[in-house]
Amino acid sequence: MELRFVLNRPRSSQNIGAAARALANTGAGALWVVEPLGFDRAQAAKLAAGADSVLETMRVVRTLDEALGDCLDVVMTTGRAAHGALTPQQTAARLLSCPATCALVFGDEVRGLTNRDLQRAAAIATIPTARKSSLNLAQAVLVFGYEILKARGTAASPVPPEEPLAEERLLALLRERARALLLAADFLNPQQPDLVLEELISLTRRARPTRREVELLLAAVAQLQRTRAF
Repeated sequence: MELRFVLNRPRSSQNIGAAARALANTGAGALWVVEPLGFDRAQAAKLAAGADSVLETMRVVRTLDEALGDCLDVVMTTGRAAHGALTPQQTAARLLSCPATCALVFGDEVRGLTNRDLQRAAAIATIPTARKSSLNLAQAVLVFGYEILKARGTAASPVPPEEPLAEERLLALLRERARALLLAADFLNPQQPDLVLEELISLTRRARPTRREVELLLAAVAQLQRTRAF
């Protein structure tokens, strides 16, 4: 399995370098970066402090979809209060139990991940703090990386599923097509369609459906769309 640490649109090249150093320290996972703003490799290398191998293998992609499309599990981080949020320790246990590619996503240094981004998560994680809720981006990467480093020594090997599970790309496609169908059927409030839709998609994520099961749902949606066309 591959564990990705995904930085979504980071604003500071130095923070990317410091995050690379944190991953070199912990060996927790691969570094993926989505649309880094004004990325300067020389500035990143200054804070990487010898973690050049992580920077050299870092994947830079244009969209979050590219970073998460083939992931089986996606945990997103936030500094805001979130009901049911995982601790770093719980996050490490969850990700290490995933039998295929998974991702831990961090937002930018100013606003973090948006509510729309967080809606795509299979789970949300936060770092308990005292007087100030937000941490520096690289500090957050280090905290989660350290918990993964610790947990690797005791984690059981992931059990492969009997059938391939649905990746994020397939679930995102189901969400998009179900949204269009349910709007056309007047099931969703056109002013706030995502409120109910996200509840339905969250139910699907919690069920950990197989690829075939999601493909069947997509086929059902397509048939309903064709029926409405007549």
